[in-house]
Amino acid sequence: MKKFLAVFVGALFMFCFSAAAFAVHAPDVADEAVVAKGPTKITLGGKILIRGWYFDNVSGISGNNVVPVDGQSDAFYSTNVNLMLDAQVSDGLRGMIEFETSKDGSANSGLYYWGDKGRGYDSKPNADILLRQAWIQYVGTGLIGIPLGIKIGHMPLSLGEKIFLNNERFGDDAILVWADPMKELHIAAGTVKLNEGDVLSHSDDLDGYVLLATYQWDKDNMFGINYVWTHSDGNCPSSNIDDEPGYEVNVEELNFSNVGVHAKGMIAGVSYAAEADFQFGKIENYQLSGNDVNPKGWAVYAKLGYMIDPVNIRASFAHGSGDDDLFDNDCNEFQTQQGPDYGATARLVHYTQIYERTVRTASALAKLTTTVGGNTTNTGIANTTYYNLGMDVNLMKDLSLSVDGFLLQASETGAWEDIIAEETGESKSVDDNLGWEVDMKLNYKITKNLSYFVEAGYFDSGDFYKDTNVLFGGKDEGVTQVVHGLLFTF
Repeated sequence: MKKFLAVFVGALFMFCFSAAAFAVHAPDVADEAVVAKGPTKITLGGKILIRGWYFDNVSGISGNNVVPVDGQSDAFYSTNVNLMLDAQVSDGLRGMIEFETSKDGSANSGLYYWGDKGRGYDSKPNADILLRQAWIQYVGTGLIGIPLGIKIGHMPLSLGEKIFLNNERFGDDAILVWADPMKELHIAAGTVKLNEGDVLSHSDDLDGYVLLATYQWDKDNMFGINYVWTHSDGNCPSSNIDDEPGYEVNVEELNFSNVGVHAKGMIAGVSYAAEADFQFGKIENYQLSGNDVNPKGWAVYAKLGYMIDPVNIRASFAHGSGDDDLFDNDCNEFQTQQGPDYGATARLVHYTQIYERTVRTASALAKLTTTVGGNTTNTGIANTTYYNLGMDVNLMKDLSLSVDGFLLQASETGAWEDIIAEETGESKSVDDNLGWEVDMKLNYKITKNLSYFVEAGYFDSGDFYKDTNVLFGGKDEGVTQVVHGLLFTF
């Protein structure tokens, strides 16, 4: 039936983590607010997002082994609903509550599928309502006379240019404190609860700690540095062997660190953003095997843009290190924390619409997660190098278009060759060519608070998928993905 427009597995080792910085991703709301008696200002808002999805030549939209295949296509509709209450009680005191739909009570979905589970007509959608945000924030001058702040609760979190940590989709439970000793300088510290098994036991916990500072050296340019330490006295949730992460001791001690430096701004009309991350630490007695694991991943990212009115020209490059030897004690693959391994309909787009969102990535050792076995999609730039050219243009007053092209490579293939040899008993070289992708985004503002959009991409998969098909059954086929929909904000 014709369908159109509605629109590893583990290897050796490793660890899990996360931590925080200070980034709140609030939905757009209308200008109006409900004002309570006195100084309190309460804003009610939210959104309804209705999308049609179309996928062609891909084996699914979630799971460990979603790869390019030949001849499979799928189309369906979905709806996301968000409701938000923002209470500004005084100049320094604020609270936020945001509810979002969820499929089957999942903590990692934000939608319901139309007609799901054969409900038939005249029936309610298969949707639950869960908390996406619930936090309290207070800012005052404190005893030392400088602005001090604290934020506590469940909140979206990210760091720097977000190549390492980006948990903005569904958020984490965290405590953040900060100070602004001068107008240009912001200093913050935080702790994040990443995993809690038995609340009366500390050995199954996974905790993240962060220190950061940003300096606005002029009105257009900013520099920042951050340090993240992830610690556990016995638990790496991705290394569990069952379906319930976080309830067994599987390491003696986990200590993982990531240092990131980043900058962004504009000089002589050229916008820029850049980040570099370096990772180190030790996971002692990994999986109680008597062996230690030493993280040694690194990554770089750079982006430039220049406006030639009415066209904004962009170029970007990113490289996340990979691992060339599965059997040594070093983990050279860059570890990312972009959220768990949830399906394509819930993932954010950080660079490509298809490669990073829908198909299995080149990451061989993405263990820095609470997903049992580690992520196989939603891995950011782990073991991935990309080159990007793009442009943005306003075709009309209310019509905008973005077009991007990407060349994609696996940074290292040695670990994949080791995995194939271990699984099949045969030696086989793996090509580093992941393929190329072209993406398009079209947005039309119909009226205030209502937009229609189309997001479409084509991923021409490279020989990497053909060479690893003995593991996942993938082929070097082209994958097409189209999403269109209406976004209503209030």
